[in-house]
Amino acid sequence: MLILKDLSAEVPDTNAFHWNLEELSDDGSTDSVLMYGYNASENQEFFERCQDFKRKIYFNNWAPCEFAQARTEEYDAFKKEDKFDEIYSICPYSNKWLNGLGLGREYKDIFYPFRESLVPPQYTKEYDVIYHGGIHGREHIDCLGVMLNFNYRYCTMTHHINELTARFVQHATDLNLSFQEKINLIAKTKISVCYNLVHIKPENIPVIKTYDNWQENEAFSEVDGWRVMPQFKTRMHEAAFSKTLNLVMKDKWNIAEEYYEPEKEFIYFENADDLFDKIRMISSKWYDYQEIVERAYDKSLQYTTDNFIKQIKESK
Repeated sequence: MLILKDLSAEVPDTNAFHWNLEELSDDGSTDSVLMYGYNASENQEFFERCQDFKRKIYFNNWAPCEFAQARTEEYDAFKKEDKFDEIYSICPYSNKWLNGLGLGREYKDIFYPFRESLVPPQYTKEYDVIYHGGIHGREHIDCLGVMLNFNYRYCTMTHHINELTARFVQHATDLNLSFQEKINLIAKTKISVCYNLVHIKPENIPVIKTYDNWQENEAFSEVDGWRVMPQFKTRMHEAAFSKTLNLVMKDKWNIAEEYYEPEKEFIYFENADDLFDKIRMISSKWYDYQEIVERAYDKSLQYTTDNFIKQIKESK
């Protein structure tokens, strides 16, 4: 299988830059091609090179966010992937919906991969709890408020961030870390807080509603309520393979359970008070949770890039 990447739209040094899927490419293949990167679907050079390939495959690691992007004559999420036979996506709800629309292509569930070489050495746990990423809603603000009571780490960037994140940069302990520096920091921390959600801006809601039968996509069931969508976050893998315990906010979808088993491989929390209590309990009795940590580590090794490519090759 030939593998082609176009990361021209990605933020440098983020997840996709570290998959290196092209290392697993068979450049002599003339049968199957896998393309990845947001702009790969618009890359005419790729399609000219592969126009005679029988199996054209695309990896979508941002679903369901494409349906919130402004719909114009130049952009339509239904048409973005219409040159492919198969689309592998991290959103099972969107895949089910799209397969029911008769679009002439097949959507398949896949896990969010990581390269095994990213797994850090085992570090001494110096910190109680970490959250890394942007501030997008009340949940994240509450999380920071809770973490301030502990020996915490909050790492984010000072570029490519929204206004809300910029307001809370003052509470960051680490800024603009490289990807591997971030992984190493996670590995030095006992607990990682995770929210498997995407927040929707008010102006995005009418866009989502322009798509046929949008109500049938379970991922859109809270666009008029909580204004969030489910999306598995790779920080769950990053904590698991770093032997850091995942504290995951329980929500109406609980997409984490597609990949890890609750109470055996991660622990849920339900609100800020519950988060505080569980950070305090776990950080003070860290060695009581090693069985959960080890199980999650073992499970995470199923989600490597090698296994990712193997699954796609074998799913014909």
